[in-house]
Amino acid sequence: MASLKIIGAGYGRTGTLSLCRALDILGYSCHHMEKMLLDDSQDPALFQHAYQSKAGVDWDHIFRGYDAAVDWPAAAFWESLVHHYPDAKVILTVRDPEDWYRSVGNTIHNWPMNDGSAWPEKMMASRKMAKTIVKEGELKMYSNKEAMIEQYKTHIAYVCSTVPKDRLLVFESSQGWGPLCNFLGVEPPVGIAYPHLNKGGLFRERLMRVREKIEESMHKK
Repeated sequence: MASLKIIGAGYGRTGTLSLCRALDILGYSCHHMEKMLLDDSQDPALFQHAYQSKAGVDWDHIFRGYDAAVDWPAAAFWESLVHHYPDAKVILTVRDPEDWYRSVGNTIHNWPMNDGSAWPEKMMASRKMAKTIVKEGELKMYSNKEAMIEQYKTHIAYVCSTVPKDRLLVFESSQGWGPLCNFLGVEPPVGIAYPHLNKGGLFRERLMRVREKIEESMHKK
């Protein structure tokens, strides 16, 4: 069973999907909210239970099949994961606080999904998990912009003060392959641009494509 080699400590909407894709290109198997929706082995309820119980969590089981994890829900457990996987490297994705706050409001703070039955069961289960961990958990201060941005800044400072410097990379997507590959001790891929995915305006589009893929998979079973 693979152990996590890379732990993403950055909040969602800080370039996590782009980082996940970059890690996949480099040969890792990276966990991310979007990929979790398409993975039948992933149970959103396990993350919800872990967030509510805070104890007795089998991380190896939860992240089975992955050796890297970024974005929520994983980012909500970054500190526990850092202790559980002492040899793992930590990547803290960041972006301008005002830009981050605006991006959250346009995307994950209000998933464009209602409670109707038209959505696949897996997506509704993930929505329930995200509501607990993200909307009512990590982003519960969102209605107070000043407080939310302060929490975001405090989170970054806390990660930087907690994780040993030799295990931590503070990373912005605009930096590209250089810092990431140097941190991981690998060569940048030749002829492949660093990915820039999941821009705010395309969030609903991506969600609808995920829905289509899930429905196609269900019809094939």
